[in-house]
Amino acid sequence: MTSQEDLHRDMGRMEGRLDAMEDSLDRMATALERIDARLAKIEARESARRGAYAALTALASALSAIVAWGVSALSR
Repeated sequence: MTSQEDLHRDMGRMEGRLDAMEDSLDRMATALERIDARLAKIEARESARRGAYAALTALASALSAIVAWGVSALSR
């Protein structure tokens, strides 16, 4: 083989490796997009959970105040 043939062969090998790397990067990008979508859903659920907890805490505080007022009104 001549050096030109060697060069063409080596360039073909490098092109094949580059194509394989591009495919791998595409798969990684797809996986990251799926992970990002799942994380967004988890964050939305966590936000809703925190909101529900805050609402329950406010309700419990209001009920506690009403009961305390009722007890103090009845004990006079």
